[in-house]
Amino acid sequence: QGLTSEEIAEHVVDHLDSDDAADVIAELSDEQQDEVLSHVEDSEQAGDIVDLLNYDPDTAGGLMAKELISVNVNKNVWECVREIRRQAEEVETVYTIYVVDDDDKLVGLLSLKNLLTKPLRTPIREVLNTQVISVKANTPKEEIATIMRKYDLVVVPVVDAIERLVGRITIDDVVDVMQEEAEKDIKMITNAGAANPEA
Repeated sequence: QGLTSEEIAEHVVDHLDSDDAADVIAELSDEQQDEVLSHVEDSEQAGDIVDLLNYDPDTAGGLMAKELISVNVNKNVWECVREIRRQAEEVETVYTIYVVDDDDKLVGLLSLKNLLTKPLRTPIREVLNTQVISVKANTPKEEIATIMRKYDLVVVPVVDAIERLVGRITIDDVVDVMQEEAEKDIKMITNAGAANPEA
């Protein structure tokens, strides 16, 4: 509360992933949100935050971060390694490498092992894994938690209505949702027991 809009942008937002930065900014008034965003030096980051603020906070779009690594399906291993190196400078933790087509539609995943053990001229379409579990941007957060638990996922990609890759959700984002659900269940059980002590 004691920080100016410029200080929030410089000392808080600039050091957070887009999803966390959007959560911080969402707590501010509309006027202060605009002020803070105007002070974010990285225009791409500011754009990502604006995109995230437009999603319902209880959906995949509201939980996801925009920072991820993606490569084009028409490239070869060497071209992808160069692209991964470039993108990795912007991504704190690399969970997986997504493969997209020319329209940014998600078509698969790349394992680092496959990437590092194949000849450099190998086309990416020969080494990608097309078995991808993804969620739509409007998927409710409870459903995402269920999917990640069921398939033991650390990260899940988020796609829009036409399957374009728009972000990713990591398990640490969903742990809070799982905890909220568990607390709701405990509260319901406790309330039911209090209402019917003979049960």
